[in-house]
Amino acid sequence: MRFASLGSGSKGNCSVVASDSTSIMVDCGFSYKDVTTRLKRLDVDPDALAAIIVTHEHSDHVSGVEALSTRHAIPVYASRGTWIEIDANKYKFINHIDGLFSIGDISITPIPVPHDAREPLQFVFGCSGKRLGLLSDLGSISARVLNAFTELDAISVEFNHDISLLQHGPYPSYLKTRISGDFGHLNNDQAAKLIELIASDRLHTVVACHISETNNEVALVNKILESVLKNREIEYLIASQSEGFNWISVERR
Repeated sequence: MRFASLGSGSKGNCSVVASDSTSIMVDCGFSYKDVTTRLKRLDVDPDALAAIIVTHEHSDHVSGVEALSTRHAIPVYASRGTWIEIDANKYKFINHIDGLFSIGDISITPIPVPHDAREPLQFVFGCSGKRLGLLSDLGSISARVLNAFTELDAISVEFNHDISLLQHGPYPSYLKTRISGDFGHLNNDQAAKLIELIASDRLHTVVACHISETNNEVALVNKILESVLKNREIEYLIASQSEGFNWISVERR
């Protein structure tokens, strides 16, 4: 199993998880033209996608889902709450997520998360004994999240904002409150604490994603990850808004 990002941040999010026989897109927050261009960078044909899984209804995660699904007849999976918000009637190939499910040879465990959406989910993917976690868009680390995102081989986790940069930044007060609240987005300290709690001898790759271009700095995230992962055989990298990141194997290298 391997995974890659087409772009990560407030302007659009999209990832691909793939085995040798199955390719799954997670969210599509880019226009049809943009996402197909980005897929070419990964050498992925849209017609080869077995499914699009939607985490929640916010536009930076769903704005391109309908067009891509319709043009390429790709089934879409989402929670019932998310389907209500994005209007299931506009889609031809809908599937409700009610629990553990599989697409091809990849198993998918949905995990409810605290975020200001109707019924948001994040996911752990499994294939051939390997486990990958994709975790973003949550304001706090619940016991359910902590229990689900353990014994992973790789994880992509949100490092959305630096507390000080957000509080002293240009956003209006109501937006600062939303972002920093329990149903907003993880700050750097929360994300670092999560990594400390779930890091094991099994974990070999950490990706920092959904980094705010206004309320965070890549240098800060790098410094935090370097400190948290010191003396551990765990590689880390940053997902960017423009490029995401290239394919990463969930197999230990």
